[in-house]
Amino acid sequence: MPWAAGHSREQTAGFLARCERDWATGDAYEYAITADGLTVGSCGLIRRIRHGGLKIGYWLSPTRTGRGLATSAAAALTIQAFALPGMERVEIHHAKANIASEAVPGRLGFTRVESRPASPTFAPAGSKANVIWRMEREALRSREWKRRLSPQEAPGVGH
Repeated sequence: MPWAAGHSREQTAGFLARCERDWATGDAYEYAITADGLTVGSCGLIRRIRHGGLKIGYWLSPTRTGRGLATSAAAALTIQAFALPGMERVEIHHAKANIASEAVPGRLGFTRVESRPASPTFAPAGSKANVIWRMEREALRSREWKRRLSPQEAPGVGH
């Protein structure tokens, strides 16, 4: 992804400082995803959609995909989003070509609501569209959701 290219100590320090500021203002809540004692990705709740909603974002090292880590992280974030006052919906956006990211909201019971042109800032090269998935507060209360992942089944997600 373009925002992850050219990783350096200075970029990491800047990212961590921004995370602290965003957490303090409530603009975003970023978490580390860990496995086997290592940080292998990140995830967060971000205020990038209309009032009353939060967007979930997640990223994993390519060596750690396919193990349920992103799904577990997104499940924990969904529950936490609805624990915040005034939250009525949670969205997950991903590049249409990113099949692995598409599987996460599908597994968790999110509803695919639209596809729109990709933003060159956040989309990988060659991505033409983003897909948007949504979960409303009422869906979280459903019996079907209760059969899906719970926060206790989200190891390795920490602030």
